[in-house]
Order: sequence, then C-alpha cells, then structure tokens
Amino acid sequence: MNSINDIVKGNPLRRLSFAWIIPLLALIVTAIMLWDNTLNKGPEVELIVDSAEGIEAGKTLVKFRSVTVGRVETVEIEEDLKSVRLGLRMNPNTEDLLLKDSKFWVVKPRIEVNSISGLDTLLGGSYIQISLGSSEESSYSFIAEEHPPVNPYNEDGVTVNLRSSGGESIPEGTVVEYKGVEVGNVATSRLNTTTDTFEYQLFIRKPYDALLKGNVCFWNDAGIDLKIDGSGLNLSTKSMLSLMQGAITFEGFGYRNADKKLDLGKTYELYDDRDAAETEMLKSYPKYLINLGHDAGAIKAGSDLFYRGVPVGKVIEVPWRVNEVDVIRPDDDIYALVSFFTYSERNEELSMKFLNDNLNNHHVCASTYSLSLISGNNAIALEIGNDVKCKTKEIEIEGIHVIPLQDEAGGSPQKLMNDILAELKGMKLDKTSTELRKTMVSMQKTLNNLTSTLDSVNQQQLVKELTSTVKQFEKTMSGFDEKGKIYKDMNQLVVQLNQALKDLKPAVKDVGQKPNSIIFSDTTGDPVPGRR
Repeated sequence: MNSINDIVKGNPLRRLSFAWIIPLLALIVTAIMLWDNTLNKGPEVELIVDSAEGIEAGKTLVKFRSVTVGRVETVEIEEDLKSVRLGLRMNPNTEDLLLKDSKFWVVKPRIEVNSISGLDTLLGGSYIQISLGSSEESSYSFIAEEHPPVNPYNEDGVTVNLRSSGGESIPEGTVVEYKGVEVGNVATSRLNTTTDTFEYQLFIRKPYDALLKGNVCFWNDAGIDLKIDGSGLNLSTKSMLSLMQGAITFEGFGYRNADKKLDLGKTYELYDDRDAAETEMLKSYPKYLINLGHDAGAIKAGSDLFYRGVPVGKVIEVPWRVNEVDVIRPDDDIYALVSFFTYSERNEELSMKFLNDNLNNHHVCASTYSLSLISGNNAIALEIGNDVKCKTKEIEIEGIHVIPLQDEAGGSPQKLMNDILAELKGMKLDKTSTELRKTMVSMQKTLNNLTSTLDSVNQQQLVKELTSTVKQFEKTMSGFDEKGKIYKDMNQLVVQLNQALKDLKPAVKDVGQKPNSIIFSDTTGDPVPGRR
C-alpha cells in the first residue's frame, strides 16, 4: 500500500494552497478592466458646440447612420464663455470616421419658419450625428455644424442653381419634390445684397436627376392650393408634413426641350407658384394678340383661354406693351398677349394653320366673360366658324396675329347674361324680375358646369337641365317690354342658347371619346390646341 506522501507526490495540484485562488482571480479581473478602460478604448474627440442644450455627460450618444459609435464623456464651458467643449469617447475601431472634413452636428427637435426636423429625439433625447468626409487626413477636433448637412450620407447627385426675388428666404434643408416624391433638398440659401435676390443651390439625388429635363420649371410650393373658378371652390392639400414644412417643386411643362437634359451650368428662376411657372413656360409657345377694346374686362395674366368650354391656352401678358408708354389714353385699345397649349411639333403646326386660315378669313372672334358670379374670375372665349363675323382693325402687330373682339351687337351667352343681370340690379325687385334673376343664375351655373366637364354622361344631363332652364327663361320674358333693351338682350340670348343646344347635343357623345371633336365637327380632322 502506498503511503500518504506517495499520493501527494503523484498529484502536484494538491500541494497548491487555496489561499492563492483569490489573488489569481483579482489579477484576471484587473487585467480585463485595464484592457477595457485603456487598451480597448476608442479614440477621444473634442467637439465645440454653441450650446449644450439637451446634452448630458455619460448619456448623450454619438451616432453614424443611426448606429451608436460613441458617447459624450465630459461637458465643459470654454474659457471665452462663448461656446461649450464636449469630450467624446468613441467606440473601438471608429478611427475611419474621424476624417478632417467629417461633420458633426447635434440632432434635436427644430421648429423653424419653413422646416421641422429632429422629431425622433422627442422620446430618445438629443444625440450627436456624424457625416463621413472624404479627406485622407484624420482629425480629433471638430466644430459642430449649425444645421444638418443636406447630403449627410454622401449620396450621388447633382446641383441646380435657382434665383428668386420672392419676399421670404427658403432655409437650407427644405425638401425638393417632384409630383409629391422627395428627390432632394436645398443645399445652400443666401441673399445677394447686390441684386437683392435670393440664390439657392438644390441637391437632387440620383436617380432622380434623370427628371431634370430642359422643360422643367421650379416653384415654391406652400402645400395648399385654393382656387375659385367656374366649377366652384377647389381646395387641394398635400400631407400635413408638407403643409408645415413647405417645399420646392419642379415639373416639366410642354413638349419643348423635353428630350434634352437641363443645363446645370445655368441659373433658373424660382417662381412663386405653379401658375406663374406655367405662364412663363407658355411664352415659348404660339402667341397671339387679342384686341380687348377700351376695357380689359378684368382679364389678367393667367386668365384662361377657352374654345367652347375647352381650355386651349392662357393669357401671359395684359395689357401688352403698356410699359413702353406713360399712360393708356381713353381712345387706346388694350391688348392681351395669349399663348396656346400644344402637344407636339406636328400638333402645333396643324393647329396653328387651322387657326391662321380662319383668322385670314375673319372667322375668328374673341369675347370676355365671367367664369363665376361668386369668384369674379374672367376668361376669354374664342369663336371659330364660317358664321362668325368680327370687325377687324388690324391683321398683325409686330408680326403677331391679332384676334379681334366680337362685335358689341353680339356677345357670348355668358356676356349677355352678365349684361342682363347688371340691368336687373337697377330694377325694382318685383315678382317677374326676381324669377328672371333666379332663372339666369341657374342657367349660368349649368353653363359653367357644362364647360368644366368632358364626361359625356354628365354633359347629357347638363344639356337636359339647360334645355329646361331655357324654356323657363322664355316664359319669364313675357313680362318685359318687347321694345326695351333688356328684352332684346334676352331674346338674343335665347337664340344663341337654342343654337348652342343644337350644336351640343350631337357633340356630347364625341366629346367623351375625343376632346378635339369640340373644335372639329369631323373627329378625324386635324388636331387643335388643347390642355396637355
């Protein structure tokens, strides 16, 4: 049998005292803590900020692409008392983020005149964000950006230069949209004190730069569009965020230069709204002058140009060339410069030939009328046909064709109704005149609805309503003096409306199938100017 000494010699571990286990464990823990607190620590970074609002030592995080890469360790006021120095402790292996041109900024809730940002910090608190630079040099001292950079993730894209004489500046970071889709931001915004204009540089991300064609226009979009026209009150809004932030929007108009890329070396105008942008674009399309006589009839730039209820163009300047004279004399005619919508070069060629041929034969006239009794918006209506006769004063002015105003003895149905309603205002409100006024308002409402829809089913119903109203109108006429002016105007109105009803009934079906049938009785004929 082996002795106890032999057993001890055969197992050396039994010779170790348990007293050594505790110091050994302490040594291991110390080594781990030394590694974690010194050798395994990331780099230290000094960041200067204007204010430490929302920042707490030991709590505020440093993030890159929303991933935590560090933490604020110290917060100290600078000796000059004008700024605050933050000591950041970065995570290990983050040296590649600390490039000389990397940007740091504090993300916190911001509500400014035209922008809102940092909403994600309402629950989690403020944090510091990093945007990676492209320099080959490293740095461990930075000054925080006042605003977030427009392109924090260094995405590929292009820049577009804009100019505006608008009343208020658009701040950097404002969203740029195309048909409601966010495609970029305002990179820079500054006031040029020499020209008293605002200058902006937009950053458009790829692949949305492909949308920048030669026919695009830019405008300041407030996010809400309120219009009162012949169809009534129209209110359109975007998302709540767009309403609060605002945006710059761009869109292509017309076919000119639509196949070419936008020249990024030029500076483009930033318009106040979409209508202003569209009106400016139309200046490059076929232009005509309309002689409005001695009264412009409240026609203004942006007023619509209709042919039998179809919008075919817009007024782009009125009065035309008035800036070249000191005053409009009482015997001077007032001219409106109008431009037509066209779909393509071929469409433009055929449409303008059709219009010019009728002009040369004095078969084109224009008249002004009110789109709505409520809004007071006025428009210009064209009448084209062999039965149309106008007093032509001039054929061309400075190479621009002139469309004459319709003879005062005539007038569109809308104009006649306006004249009759104006006369009724000065009459005693007896039963007859009250019924007539109600009938007139109903008739005008039906006509306005008829001009605002191209749906054949709706038009058929509206034609029936108009036919019934005209019959009621004829009955009401019996209460007026046949020799009076108002009776003559009403009689002429009835004649025109009855003729219009005869023309409309066979055309209603065609209109629902092909809008240009309103201008051409033969729907296989040449195209005409029409809304894009």
